[in-house]
Amino acid sequence: MKYSVLAVALLISSASFAQSKHLFSGSDTLGGVMTDAIIAAGLDQSIGYVGGGSSVGEKALVNGEIGIAPMSRPMKPEAIAQAQAAGVTPVEHVIALDGVSVFVNGTNGTPGLDLNTLARIFSCEITSWAQIPGSGKSGAINAFRRDDLSGTTDTFKTLVGVKKFGACVTIVHETADIAEKTATDADAIGYAGLSGKNEHNRELAISATGTAYVAPTAGTIRNGTYPLSRKLFVYEASGARTPNKAEAQLLEQLLDRSFLDPIVQDHDFVTLD
Repeated sequence: MKYSVLAVALLISSASFAQSKHLFSGSDTLGGVMTDAIIAAGLDQSIGYVGGGSSVGEKALVNGEIGIAPMSRPMKPEAIAQAQAAGVTPVEHVIALDGVSVFVNGTNGTPGLDLNTLARIFSCEITSWAQIPGSGKSGAINAFRRDDLSGTTDTFKTLVGVKKFGACVTIVHETADIAEKTATDADAIGYAGLSGKNEHNRELAISATGTAYVAPTAGTIRNGTYPLSRKLFVYEASGARTPNKAEAQLLEQLLDRSFLDPIVQDHDFVTLD
């Protein structure tokens, strides 16, 4: 195949642009927020978001590959220690709030679950909807979870008390996958951030053992009464390494509440107040 001089020049130019555009990684949960923020800030020619999971962003920040890392869980103490050993102090910025939601199909009548029952479902001690009061179902429970790179998985395991997922639980990689599974599979259950809600699934109210069921709303997430409430973060490298120019420009926008709050709300997360 022959290419004109102009076509070759355009190919070289496109390749050069792709190499010059800075890519950074982090929480998949925050993927939509980051992408929209980049576009709204007019920075999409210089920086792009590739997600990959909170653990991926955390590792890249520690290794000096990126200067900012969006995360849906706090940075782990061992990762902070590794960064500090290299002369880098990670600075934590809380940018929004979220509730790890437990989704079922819209036809599922289960009114709510307590944390102990939820843990038993995801460890495969409970495998049938017939064991769940109020579900109106008798089939096998089809449980879905995010992968181990996900900050949402870390948060879910910690808050629910899941020590090890059972073999009956199927791994999917994105919030959109949880939304799709719980929308199309009448026997499905899965966890994700609030943005996993669609017209064909629904969130369950959750109870800490011995307390009333609480639904995930802006109010219950802000006051912490929803048992699976969490903060969403952006971590910034400081000290021996700092964000590059594009990252610093984006971070300035992310910390501007008047800029970010409308984007946060568009993606069904909760603003700080």
